[in-house]
Amino acid sequence: MRILCCGVMALLLLGSVNAQGRDASRDTETIIALELELTGLLERGAFDEYARHLAPDYALTTPQGELISRDQALASWRARGPGYKMTPSQMHVRIYGNAAILTARVVGPNGGAGDRITKTFVRAHGKWLLAALHSSQIAEEPRR
Repeated sequence: MRILCCGVMALLLLGSVNAQGRDASRDTETIIALELELTGLLERGAFDEYARHLAPDYALTTPQGELISRDQALASWRARGPGYKMTPSQMHVRIYGNAAILTARVVGPNGGAGDRITKTFVRAHGKWLLAALHSSQIAEEPRR
């Protein structure tokens, strides 16, 4: 009886771990899709719609190390206007319950090495919101 009980408990535990893995995989796909959507919104100049995906206390750290607020970031993007093409690649997501970290490489319209970004997303009321962005310029390889 004891062996049967232990076997049932092991199967339940394995099922729970597998379900958590599926949830994390689904969340990973959701975050990547959201990142692509956010990039598209900025490119199209849909700044009000973009703002709906930002946490109220969103913060952006620029490649120069300046920390700017949600309102400052939105004003900067609005001043730049639509049409600024950004291409994210090498996206990697890690899920921690109601938080997700996305790292990626982003190349702007001028090409070059681009930026390395780290974004923090939080799940609030069942919706993923972008809470923070940190961007660092990738050093160009020296020409030989």
